[in-house]
Amino acid sequence: MAAPTRADGAAGHAKTIFAKGTDPVNAVDGRSAAKLAQPVAEPLRAHTLLADFLRYLVAGGLAFAVDWGVLRLGLGLGVHYLAATALGFALGLAVNYAICVTWVWRGTRATRLRDFAVFTAIGLGGLLLTEGLMWLAVDLAGLSAPLAKLPVTGLVMVWNFGLRRLLVFFR
Repeated sequence: MAAPTRADGAAGHAKTIFAKGTDPVNAVDGRSAAKLAQPVAEPLRAHTLLADFLRYLVAGGLAFAVDWGVLRLGLGLGVHYLAATALGFALGLAVNYAICVTWVWRGTRATRLRDFAVFTAIGLGGLLLTEGLMWLAVDLAGLSAPLAKLPVTGLVMVWNFGLRRLLVFFR
């Protein structure tokens, strides 16, 4: 059987066409089956990212329900809005971590104390971002704390998802 040819027409360069570990029998136009599968990998990664994000959105929704409830309860008890925001955020963080480990990124190895510490550090960064944005929205823009919490939560969720996926739950 003659050596396969490259797409550019050069013939006989099997060493450059078939890298170590590829299968020349299943090659098409000088590309191995593994090379042919590469374009499919990008949509699969995008699909995994979308699936992870949608599960994170559900987890975040549950964590937000806890966060929002604690904020409303704290405000009803006369607690300053920034203190109630911090307490709600902390309880929401615990709920979020539990759901992320068991469902969002199921099968993760990120269950060590170090992973929880990084998860929490990202959460603390998110808390600082939340407190700053809440201060801007409530004290400077004059919005009510419950109303301001909605867009602030959306922004901080994107922050938390990106960093947690990158630094804690990477594959």
